[in-house]
Amino acid sequence: MYDYFGIQGKIGLTKHTGGLKATKYLLEHCNVDSSKYVLIAGSGNGISTINIAKLTGCRAVGIDISEDMVKSANEKSRDKTEFKLGDAENIPFPDNTFDAVISESVTAFTDKEKSLSEYRRVLKKKGYLGLNEVTWLGKPATETADYAFKVMAGLKPETKQGWLSLLKKKQFRQVTGESYKMKKFEQLIGELQMQGFNAFKIWGRFFYFYFAEREFRRSVHKMAKDALKIPKGFMNYFGYGLYTARK
Repeated sequence: MYDYFGIQGKIGLTKHTGGLKATKYLLEHCNVDSSKYVLIAGSGNGISTINIAKLTGCRAVGIDISEDMVKSANEKSRDKTEFKLGDAENIPFPDNTFDAVISESVTAFTDKEKSLSEYRRVLKKKGYLGLNEVTWLGKPATETADYAFKVMAGLKPETKQGWLSLLKKKQFRQVTGESYKMKKFEQLIGELQMQGFNAFKIWGRFFYFYFAEREFRRSVHKMAKDALKIPKGFMNYFGYGLYTARK
């Protein structure tokens, strides 16, 4: 059976909250331009990394723990982008390498303190960190938190204050953040803008594997069945936050 990330890796799907608009916010507030060397931690299918390089002219490298995602990303790779197998909790680069680290909808799935320590380690002095992460908009009930953890493969969000406190604990400076309510239609539009033509390829792969592989089909059915057990009021708590800080 495929899990949440296994299904995404199989079809080359990358999702993150806030879409392209959120990415642009982080780039602006992290002062990313053509002179910068940027790490995208958890780069998925590579689309966001490629968009970042296009928008700013920076040199961008993406790492991901999924071999399928890295392969998909390298198939799309353009000038100034590269993709490598790597873990946000153990980044395969030396200390003081990057001008900025960007991570979108990744850190909440990891050991957050380990990942934040690694982000800080590979940043140059005064380098920027930009996070786009799922954020609770209030203290969730246990049922709500358990649902997110089960359906989204171990997702462990924080409140806005929780994320800010973690960043300060890991000795980041100039820590700022804003949280936003998730709006389904805006999220859909944002994801389509981010994926562009690649969205058609993703849906093509989904239907191919759905009809061609029994295991994939069973996995999709199980995930959909679990997802439909959504607790009452879940979307009142489920939002995202955009956070920036400096080393």
